[in-house]
Amino acid sequence: MTRSMMMANEVKDGLAAARARTRRQRIILFTLMGAGAVVGFFSAMFEVEGGEFLEGIPAAWAIAASLITTIGIAYGGWRYNRVTDELERRDNLWSSAIALNFYLALYANWYLWWRGGLVREPQHEALAVATFAVMLLAYGYKKLRP
Repeated sequence: MTRSMMMANEVKDGLAAARARTRRQRIILFTLMGAGAVVGFFSAMFEVEGGEFLEGIPAAWAIAASLITTIGIAYGGWRYNRVTDELERRDNLWSSAIALNFYLALYANWYLWWRGGLVREPQHEALAVATFAVMLLAYGYKKLRP
């Protein structure tokens, strides 16, 4: 076998491995999204008639949903980390650090302003959504920049 044929086989093997890794990542992410959809669906189903978001859900469902969420995040995060390469982990770490710093600054300032009577009490749902959006934007910046 010539050297060029060996290199061509290595490239094909590398592409196949990359495709398989991408497929495993997608399966893990879609499974986690599915678990989140199940928690969201049943949480909405159990809400008190005419209540606010997640107002009046049964205690047993709150515990079950918390367990599903915690196990999903821990196990799914571990599985996802096993199938990603060092570049993907670096990008995730960077975007997570940006999001954590954003959350810490936003919450601390909002809390201080609330205690100073300048704004209403911090809205935790808004903080969570804003933090997630910042993480997605930071990740997108890291992945899509030239």
